Amino acid sequence: MVTRRTRDGLLELVDWLEREHGPVTEEERAAAQAELREIDAEHDRRLRASSPAG
Repeated sequence: MVTRRTRDGLLELVDWLEREHGPVTEEERAAAQAELREIDAEHDRRLRASSPAG
């Protein structure tokens, strides 16, 4: 569970990064989301492989 304090800290970091490096483009956002989906899929594969029924 993400706390409000954690979320606020992440938002501050995003604001700072955008001020320093400019906003994220749609292409960059799509690439990051695709990478996160790959990470989630790998995590799911590893969980299934390590489960007793796996």
